[in-house]
Amino acid sequence: MTAMLAHSITPLHGPLFQAGQQVTEAEERREQQISVLSAFAQDSPARIYAEHVLSEIERTIALSRMNQKLIESLLA
Repeated sequence: MTAMLAHSITPLHGPLFQAGQQVTEAEERREQQISVLSAFAQDSPARIYAEHVLSEIERTIALSRMNQKLIESLLA
């Protein structure tokens, strides 16, 4: 049964593809958040919160890239 599962995972749904997709989606969220930031006045509570969200998105991108590199090295 394990062999069947391994063969049923296509490259389009494999872990490396999924990791790349996560990076791409997080980068898109970052661009959206940057756009949101521009709508708020400097030092306003809304902007401060939006900047916090942006920093969390940046952190997510970094972690997603590390995950992608780890998967690449494991598959090499």
